[in-house]
Amino acid sequence: MEENVAFTQHFTVGKLFKYTLPTIFAVLLASLYSIVDGIFVSNVGGTTAFAAVNQASPIFMIVAAIGFMFGTGGTALVAKILGEGDSEKAKGIFSYLTYVLIAIGVTFSLILWFTIEPLLGLLGVEQGSEMMMYCVEYSHIIIPAITLFMLQFYFQSFLATAKKPGLGLVFTVLAGITNTVGDFVLVGIVAKNSADVSVNAIRGAAAATAGGLVLGGLVPLIYFLCKNKSLLRLGKPLAQGKALLKAMGNGSSEFFTNISGSIINMVYNSLFLYMIGDMGVAAFGTVGYVNTVFVAIASGFVIGVAPIISYNYGAGNTDNLKNLHKKSLTLVVIFSIVSTIIIECLSHPLASAFSHGDEMLMQITVDGLTIFTLSFVFKGIPTYASGLFTAFNNGKISGVISIVRTLVFNMATIIIVPVVFFYLFGSSYEAAFYGVWYSVVFSELLATLMSFGFFKKYKKRYNY
Repeated sequence: MEENVAFTQHFTVGKLFKYTLPTIFAVLLASLYSIVDGIFVSNVGGTTAFAAVNQASPIFMIVAAIGFMFGTGGTALVAKILGEGDSEKAKGIFSYLTYVLIAIGVTFSLILWFTIEPLLGLLGVEQGSEMMMYCVEYSHIIIPAITLFMLQFYFQSFLATAKKPGLGLVFTVLAGITNTVGDFVLVGIVAKNSADVSVNAIRGAAAATAGGLVLGGLVPLIYFLCKNKSLLRLGKPLAQGKALLKAMGNGSSEFFTNISGSIINMVYNSLFLYMIGDMGVAAFGTVGYVNTVFVAIASGFVIGVAPIISYNYGAGNTDNLKNLHKKSLTLVVIFSIVSTIIIECLSHPLASAFSHGDEMLMQITVDGLTIFTLSFVFKGIPTYASGLFTAFNNGKISGVISIVRTLVFNMATIIIVPVVFFYLFGSSYEAAFYGVWYSVVFSELLATLMSFGFFKKYKKRYNY
């Protein structure tokens, strides 16, 4: 990959895809940790252990959302400053944001260590249950690595800004290999041949994930601390409260997208746990993994293209902005349609990978995948829209898109659609169950319509 590409060049669809591809892969691989864990745990530890991983994971994704916020928001600010020609100020603010994020990560690790069990109880996990034991075992290994989890997502954005997206991919590939090999050894061999298979499968998966985070979060930190050939380096911080608030404001949409997405996952998990028990949580876990892959690819593209947009915005290159916006929309639409078709065709093999021979779990998962995947047609546009306004340093509009999309539209449809299905399709429990799956499709459709409304409204202001 060509890493030293000029941000001011005219990008074709091919060139833009080529530049963002390393970041796409980096974000995707970073998001595969829980999926790899899930494959091994579901097939070695069983349904309850698999459900426990899915029940605990959203808590850590909420914390990781802070890394997304600092990364995407800070990138928008730093790239704009680079476009204005002040590289020293950019390095100082980058350093300041990094040190603040590390302090936040350590603080959250300490808090979660003492509060994880009550939090799980609030999510519907019964005190003293087998699932609670598994959740706590998994969490107590992941919690010490939370700071590295945040840093991994943070540096994915800044490596693109530093014109080193390929290096970000290398770091993430190494982390992914570490996690996968760790799962194979600790879960597939050690746990499988131990006396307490399920507990050791949980512990092994968590340890493998933590090991991967060392490479994904710590190695990039060391890289930026050392002398390097990129545009950025960690050094003396430029402590500006205004810059910190601006970065957080810019990245608020990504924060709310991730945190509300985790909240929605908790709602879905609770609904399915109530409706059909552990099997429902396990089925939604598989569907959630497929959704994670889609969102990671879409987010990776946005993270990769955002510094280019911010740089050209700071430099006042309106022709490039118009070209970037047009090409980005083209890629997002193509990806959304192709992804939907591929997942619909692969619903059976994907479900079988996590059902470990359970025919009922297999059928529930296939039904959920077939319906849920329809939302992918619409999901890419609002993801890009939120990232676009973040790149313009307009955290307000970006935040509005994210909050309305996830908390308003999603929460409204998850309540209304199942009720409508219940009364329109036979007033049966099964109809309401399918309504839960369809709710996300209607939610993303509304979010797409809203996004095009904002595109039209702000076109003249940003000249894209």
